[in-house]
Amino acid sequence: MLALCEQRQAPGFAMAFYDSLATAGEGTPPPTPLALLAEDALLLAPVEHHDGWQGLLLAEDTAAGQVRTFRLADDPQQLVTLLVPSAPDAAAPAWAAEDSWLPIAQSPDSSDPRRELLPPSPRSIPGSTGDPATTLGPDTGVA
Repeated sequence: MLALCEQRQAPGFAMAFYDSLATAGEGTPPPTPLALLAEDALLLAPVEHHDGWQGLLLAEDTAAGQVRTFRLADDPQQLVTLLVPSAPDAAAPAWAAEDSWLPIAQSPDSSDPRRELLPPSPRSIPGSTGDPATTLGPDTGVA
């Protein structure tokens, strides 16, 4: 957080957490990568995994449960689209959550950012008509 402030990249809402983060991070070298930044969410000390990112999440209530495009603080050209988890306290205008998991919400070849978050519909399964299953009774010979 201190490094983001020095670089003038810290979003305004994150300043509500400055005192506690400054005390906790004093004398500690900045992590690499430093952070993922979105308009209303910030993931500090992010760790990349094959299907998402993990770190200390600071977010405004507007980001809760939403898909957001984040840019890497160390390389603003690198973007990633992630799903921000729901807020732990729906009444809070801004919140922090340690060890948060943000799954990747869009693959490079997907036009719908929510596509990977939804289970496949029956129509999208090869060989399926999408119609509800029908159980046939015994053949009575009457049509």
